[in-house]
Amino acid sequence: MSRANDGFDALPAEELTRRKSRIEELLKNNILVSPEFLAAMGRADAGELKNLPQNSPNSAGQFLVINKDVDELIKSKEFSVNWLELERSKAISEKKQKSEPYTNFLSALSLQQAESKKAGPMSKFSIQPDLQSGKSGSVRVVSSYATSPSKREVADFVSYYNARYKSIQGVLAQRAELTGLVQIARLKGSNVSESAAIIGIVKDKQQTKQGHIVLTLEDHTGVINVIVNKSRREIFELAQDLVFDEVVAVTGNARSGALFANNIVLPDIPLREPKHSPEEGYAVFMSDLHFGSAQFLEEEFRRFLKWINGNLGNPTQREIAGKVKYVLVAGDIVDGVGVYQDQYEELAIKDVKEQYQLCADFLSEIPQHIAIIISPGNHDATRAAEPQTALAADFAAPLLKLPNVISVSNPAVVNIDASATFSGFDVLLYHGYSFDYYVANVDSIRKNGGYDRADMIMKFLLQRRHLAPAHTSTLILPDHATDPLFIGIVPDIFATGHVHRTSVSDYKGVALINSSCWQGKTKFQERMGHNPQPSRLPVFNLKTGVTKIINFGK
Repeated sequence: MSRANDGFDALPAEELTRRKSRIEELLKNNILVSPEFLAAMGRADAGELKNLPQNSPNSAGQFLVINKDVDELIKSKEFSVNWLELERSKAISEKKQKSEPYTNFLSALSLQQAESKKAGPMSKFSIQPDLQSGKSGSVRVVSSYATSPSKREVADFVSYYNARYKSIQGVLAQRAELTGLVQIARLKGSNVSESAAIIGIVKDKQQTKQGHIVLTLEDHTGVINVIVNKSRREIFELAQDLVFDEVVAVTGNARSGALFANNIVLPDIPLREPKHSPEEGYAVFMSDLHFGSAQFLEEEFRRFLKWINGNLGNPTQREIAGKVKYVLVAGDIVDGVGVYQDQYEELAIKDVKEQYQLCADFLSEIPQHIAIIISPGNHDATRAAEPQTALAADFAAPLLKLPNVISVSNPAVVNIDASATFSGFDVLLYHGYSFDYYVANVDSIRKNGGYDRADMIMKFLLQRRHLAPAHTSTLILPDHATDPLFIGIVPDIFATGHVHRTSVSDYKGVALINSSCWQGKTKFQERMGHNPQPSRLPVFNLKTGVTKIINFGK
């Protein structure tokens, strides 16, 4: 490293020694700091060096390089960067001589950083370890939608779908099987048969008299028909499950202005090794509490409170209760008022503020060293359109005043249980309002259990890298700059609710947990075909990754 370019010119001796010492620490952990980054730092305070990764995230012996492109991200003390993913995107760009994967990653990080700065007060939600009891964990809000309300125009929907397309296109473009990607207009104007790969939004789907499927895909340059032959069984079944508005890639042979599919590629999540905390602790998952409903299961909920305070259960269950660090609630905290037709007659408490007061009274009995992370659902007092902002203070004030309550949006990503030696678990919280659509419209889900198979719905959404790929699957409030329902951060745990049944499974190393409810069956649920499975509590062991279910029912 030349003296002229190392960024240390004219630094005081003490500062020079401190910086070199820090760089030596990073080298021991397989982390390199480029000369360009040091030059960009110039005479600035060396405090940003403290924000570099403290421990090597790479156990494979490869080096992580921090360069000048991430100078602003380094300076942000409240912002977290997945350094390995950043380095991987840079390597892919250099290998394929395409800048898009790396520049797209940097752009996405910049957008997230801007949202983090706008959120501002969210940084106060950091529960530090209780050194006396040793029970409390750490909570960091990674992503919580907090954009101020504003009027939406048609142009906002256009921008929103452009943002969605670009986000998922960035994921698909890195797939090895998609060599020779071309824009749709390139195929429409050719009369020569050729192999090709395209990325597009599903605009239409039809079935011919012969039983083949015709997809209409659209990108920024045009539309094209994609023919999926029924004889190609695996691809045909995948095409049957495609929904309008999702973004996919197709490889095949282009002839006469159409593409005959050989393969359909979903954005999907990568296979990953499940994480394990170095110390034993537990996170419990809840949803659909429905305080205020005449069907609220008060007796069962009081059993839960008795257990979490160590006063119920066998010795093993009590030991687990004593090690609970987190309670994560995925929506429908209260039953609300006027959510569905004739609901008013099924309410025990007909004022939403009183419903939240009752909720606060109950949750205040959870020991204060346990962090309670709450995301809203379609019954809560916030806007119905997704993404839903965090609970409104004018309605839920008693709940939000609890010292251990952390309120986030729906959806949201929170990181739990991080420490000096462990990166923590990224938990994607989503209530699941879009689930109803996929139960009704996706054959593989509808024919194999429907509402009883939340795990299949969750897997479906992870494969699409989106929480509501079909526009009509939920009410959407478009954001002109980004798509908050895009699954950009691959979670370690995906936690949902809405269908009032417990489901625990795994997909490619991601723990899928759909929480139970604390409400008996209502007339509305009977009409919807729901089969509630109430009062069951998924308990996730942070050290082993095993989830057990405790039944507090009668």
